[in-house]
Amino acid sequence: MEKATLKATKRDGKIGGKNLLRSGIIPAVIYNHGKSENIQVFEKETRKLFAHGISESRLIDLNIDGKVEQVFVKQYQSHPVSDVLQHLDFYRVSQDEKVRTRIAIRLEGKAQGVKDGGILEVFLTEVPYETYPKHLTEALVIDISNLAIGASFHVADVQLPPDSKILMDPQTVICNVTHQAKEEEAAAPAAAAAGAAAPASEAAKAEAPKADAKK
Repeated sequence: MEKATLKATKRDGKIGGKNLLRSGIIPAVIYNHGKSENIQVFEKETRKLFAHGISESRLIDLNIDGKVEQVFVKQYQSHPVSDVLQHLDFYRVSQDEKVRTRIAIRLEGKAQGVKDGGILEVFLTEVPYETYPKHLTEALVIDISNLAIGASFHVADVQLPPDSKILMDPQTVICNVTHQAKEEEAAAPAAAAAGAAAPASEAAKAEAPKADAKK
């Protein structure tokens, strides 16, 4: 995972959040085990760091007035119209303690079932996750190359680092390959035949002799 760094300073609680935002500063909180500390980060640097989105599973070296602490973003607030960040909650991590967060699922490879005409259905794109910080990555990578038509990939099938766990029922389906594509292909000729029959029927009606109104 690419190392992420961000500068911060301690925040004076007397200064309102709106005033900070007008000055290009985002109010934030860093917490752990019920303890919290008010800090602030610069909007420009923060926007650059999260240019591709905010991930709960991305560790950040947060430099608070010269003291570096490892954190990840637990929650955040953004403006409903401009989408500009307005507040951040950082969670302080310790290397000897497991963290609970959410991690993305990334599928790699083209399923054999898709090559055979099936359709890939994806049900989970992220999962709740527990691991030590040293094993934390931005995504769990799953190779689905061997997934055949009718087969499913479950939570229990994911290869995880030591002492790591997905906090869901192991039988939860992450993705599968269905027969839907072949069924749609079979239905298409039938629909085309039905469509062709209708004009033929109309033509037959048009060619039928009309009864003479006057005799």
